[in-house]
Amino acid sequence: MRIEAHAPFRRRPLSLTSLIDVIFLLLLFFMLSSTFTRFARVEVSGGPASASVSGKTPDILIRLDGEDGWRINGQTLDEDAAVAELLRLGDSGAETAVLLVRGELTSQALVSAVERIRRDTSLTLSITR
Repeated sequence: MRIEAHAPFRRRPLSLTSLIDVIFLLLLFFMLSSTFTRFARVEVSGGPASASVSGKTPDILIRLDGEDGWRINGQTLDEDAAVAELLRLGDSGAETAVLLVRGELTSQALVSAVERIRRDTSLTLSITR
């Protein structure tokens, strides 16, 4: 039996051109297939830094605490009852409310409370610490 010697196998250098094309195609795929969501924005406006405090006292005092929940003018209520109380006070002539943030309140709970008050009532809301 005759065995022929094969020529030694030469490896070709690896071409990076096709690798760059694949990476570019993957980048395009992920950019075009991702969803871009718009998060709801809550407008929190404050006075300018040089503005002085006006002498007018707020009509309603709302206190948010991480443990106690909502307190409207010293009354501890759950969220739905607090909004109902705010509506009742708004109907009886209250125009302004101050939201006091106390305790271990999360920012999400604050934003949810501000959204709920602004959506369900017509009160002018200020936020303070």
